[in-house]
Amino acid sequence: MKTDRKKRFQTRFERYYPMLCRIAAGYLADSDDCEDVVQELFISIWNHGKDDLEEDAFVAYLKTATRNNCITFLRRHRRLDTVSADTEASLQLSDTTESEQPTDYATLLDTLLALLPPKCRDVFMMSKIQKMKYKEIAAALDISEKTVENHIGKAIHIIRAYATSHPTLLWLATCSQLINLGLWNIQI
Repeated sequence: MKTDRKKRFQTRFERYYPMLCRIAAGYLADSDDCEDVVQELFISIWNHGKDDLEEDAFVAYLKTATRNNCITFLRRHRRLDTVSADTEASLQLSDTTESEQPTDYATLLDTLLALLPPKCRDVFMMSKIQKMKYKEIAAALDISEKTVENHIGKAIHIIRAYATSHPTLLWLATCSQLINLGLWNIQI
């Protein structure tokens, strides 16, 4: 039985490792960091016995966990960067305002996702980023579809509240939507 588990785990590792590295590459610039995040995920799966999930649920779990681990990795490294930046900032006076907003979309997405409770964030990412249906999310996380709806509603409420208190964010979101809809053409 243990041999079957090892064989199934190895097969899944070989099948999904490249895909998960590509997902991680969407968040992390360094390919070594991508591989580290994915390898740590598989170690965690093995250690916690998460490899016994049925295939569809396992794939959904892998994708969500990879994204979450990438976000955690970025937060961890941002804190380390912040510590060194704070040390430099103590030597130089900088005149920054509270109205400064994150300007790149990865930072903005990270900021918004950090506002959400963990379960709510997972459901929101599966729905809006992975484009999974509520029924698929409910099956993958073993929760009801109504709970999925509640998590999505809560996430939208939190993000909307943040956006209304940050006018620059509203402007960025509006411009982004206009560009995506082809209603605003920017020539560079």
